[in-house]
Amino acid sequence: MKRLTNSNRPISDRSGRAFTIVELLVVISVIGLLLGLLIGGLRAAITSGKQTKEANRLKQVLLAWQMYCNQYEDRLLPGYLEQCMGEDGVQTGPQGGASWQVRFRNKQGQELAPELCQAYPWRLAPFLDYNYDAILGWRLDIAEDLDTALALETDQVQDLPVCLASVGANMDGAGTELQPAFGYNAYYLGGWWRWLNNAPVLTFAQSTQTQGGTSGTNAGSVTALAQSNISRPAEIVAFCGSTFLNASSNPYDKLNDTLPGAPWVVPHKLGPTDVWGFGGAVLESVTLNSEGNPGDDALSAAVPTVFRAWLSPGPRVLAAPAPQGDIGHLMVYQSQAVPFERYGKAVSVGCCDVSVKFLTLKALNDLRLWVPAADTAQFSHTN
Repeated sequence: MKRLTNSNRPISDRSGRAFTIVELLVVISVIGLLLGLLIGGLRAAITSGKQTKEANRLKQVLLAWQMYCNQYEDRLLPGYLEQCMGEDGVQTGPQGGASWQVRFRNKQGQELAPELCQAYPWRLAPFLDYNYDAILGWRLDIAEDLDTALALETDQVQDLPVCLASVGANMDGAGTELQPAFGYNAYYLGGWWRWLNNAPVLTFAQSTQTQGGTSGTNAGSVTALAQSNISRPAEIVAFCGSTFLNASSNPYDKLNDTLPGAPWVVPHKLGPTDVWGFGGAVLESVTLNSEGNPGDDALSAAVPTVFRAWLSPGPRVLAAPAPQGDIGHLMVYQSQAVPFERYGKAVSVGCCDVSVKFLTLKALNDLRLWVPAADTAQFSHTN
């Protein structure tokens, strides 16, 4: 039926019909599904963008590392240069004999404290043109340059070597030295140098190696001291994402992306000692004496000397290797700087050929990626 309007034009009658509950639920479900897909895509895009930036920063660090090698005639950047006398934590200068006689300065020419030049960041900074972002790009409070005094997040960085105990939040560059985005493969590239009887000693300088069932004593073959000593540069890890974690009987799940970095990184097995792995493990507690040395039992006696300066007296947790099969969680057996999946489910890895990769923790559980001397999966070595 039609009716006439005032303008004598006929219009049709309109009868409205509301949406049913089922139709509303369907519409809401479709919108929710689309939002889920959109949010998932945005998260993936954000993570990918962060990984790209991280890869660019790591590339800059690798290039600076290579420049250091070129300037010092093939010699690798040392992994760690201890500035103290032995394990007692007593700082000594040139008069005490335990000093490298090397001084490092910031961009303004100011001499840096010796405690801030033991790991790699400040020694590599000149080759990075003091690029703040390349070293500390993970931080949210990006400052103007590397000379800024950075707050040291002491609640996250614990069990530091005694010779770093004096490095506090108020020392210029403390955050730069102790919390860079990437850790250096310090024990196996350039070496971890300590003072013993007024002489520098290289950790793992002489060790008994087992490779493919054949063992023998070799001096200086575990740690590469020159770039030409690295026969597989495309495989050997030079730097990778790293953070310092304390030993725990509980597995670490996905860690917060804002955790501080660490200036070095270690493989799952350091010498004869298991440092990290996957799944659970039967943990045992040992007690160290007042000097920080282990007791008489076999388990605590297995603690390498290099760890004893890190372990404060009292009960400590050590562990047997993690069982195979369960690789869902990260277990940390020794308080150490370990590989860190900062963004996504892969670790940013920079190899000695200056290539950048993203590898899983499972893939990094292979000493052939860490030790230039390791040619087989059966490789192992003592202290």
